[in-house]
Amino acid sequence: MIQETEIPKFLVSRRYISVVIAFVVLFSGLFLLIYQPFSLAVWFSTSDSLSFSLTLLFYILSIIILIISRITMYALQDRVNLTVVTYIWWIMGENLAISLLYTLITINFFPVEGLSTPAIATRALMCVSLILALPNALVSFYAAYRAKCEELQATQYRLQRLSEEYRLLESSKQHELRAAEVVMQSKSQEPSPRMIKLYDNGGTLRLTLNIDSLYYLESEDNYIKVYYKHNDKIVSYMLRCRTRSLEESLAGTCMVRCHRSFIVNINKISVMEDDRRIHYIHLDDDSIKRIPVSKSYYETLVESLNTITPRKKSEL
Repeated sequence: MIQETEIPKFLVSRRYISVVIAFVVLFSGLFLLIYQPFSLAVWFSTSDSLSFSLTLLFYILSIIILIISRITMYALQDRVNLTVVTYIWWIMGENLAISLLYTLITINFFPVEGLSTPAIATRALMCVSLILALPNALVSFYAAYRAKCEELQATQYRLQRLSEEYRLLESSKQHELRAAEVVMQSKSQEPSPRMIKLYDNGGTLRLTLNIDSLYYLESEDNYIKVYYKHNDKIVSYMLRCRTRSLEESLAGTCMVRCHRSFIVNINKISVMEDDRRIHYIHLDDDSIKRIPVSKSYYETLVESLNTITPRKKSEL
């Protein structure tokens, strides 16, 4: 359901916040120049010092409201489940706050005969909503386009892997294939608690791994990148799956969530460091970048680390 659908993570990224605010500043100026001759309640002007000062003050305060709002959203992304509905209500709150600011300046410095305060507030809300609607609409279209591109990329990636596996099977000798089938049958008949199976959103099995070879999972919008070791190299596999569903399927294993975007194998942790009051962990492969630890997941991660062997603890 749309009420439970999480918004793409780039909507609360620093780059997106900067782009949206810059776009709003430029577009709002152009919009008001066009809209001013048709409205009695628009007082933006540079003709006198009072109008110019209040125009500049309103623009600065409006930008501050947007910045504070988006920074707050960015800070709460690891603590609050930002769904589509939550995001829409948040945007409406920004519109309302800026509209109230405009209304207060208008009724105190530029009262309009024949227009009541509710009427001015309604027009201000409509104008602000129109100004902010275009940037948000453009981003929504971009989100849909990006999701389609990622879906196509994931499909091409799966087709490439299938093609490589098919060529490998064709090039193998017949007796090696029979031997592999015997080994696979024997393994399927024995319990193998160390093996994990990863399914996509459609319930299709996409990847089966020994958990000892799995290092970490990274969430990227609607996809999960699975990082594991194969032939002594760290490789990745892109899986179209919700982070929450995958986390639930890995409950009770050594895979523990440490960040909104990361789930790590605690048996692979070699070092945990504190860099400027921000926690990071290093895994036991130098080719893997350090992984951040959110405050909301720090205690859970530490409790999980207490369950590993004493030899492993001494290495951290």
